[in-house]
Amino acid sequence: MTRRMVAVVVGVVASLLIASSALAFECTNASKPATAGAQIVFAADFETILYISPGLQERLDRGIVDVGTGEGFHGILAFDMDGDNVADASIYFGVGPDGEIPLEAQFRGPACRGLTNIGILLTQCL
Repeated sequence: MTRRMVAVVVGVVASLLIASSALAFECTNASKPATAGAQIVFAADFETILYISPGLQERLDRGIVDVGTGEGFHGILAFDMDGDNVADASIYFGVGPDGEIPLEAQFRGPACRGLTNIGILLTQCL
């Protein structure tokens, strides 16, 4: 039953991420743990913050980054999809030319290694 619930959540998240290319955050590194380099980790509800790096906290305190909108944030964010308070996946946010990794780069290499699209990772690798 738990596996089915996780599959449903993963499917919904993958659909949103694939369909939301204008949001420019559909890229991940499948060769690294989800928490590797993450500056912020969101809980399963995508509202609760589980972890913020000291550098990001400083930028938040100074008003450089708005955690509500993502304005001013450039880096890796991770999220917990199954509610165990451990990051399950991560994405690049505001990274690359014009704030996103080009789709060509995301789909060029192998699906389950290196730089890849989060939709591919969630549907083919996990």
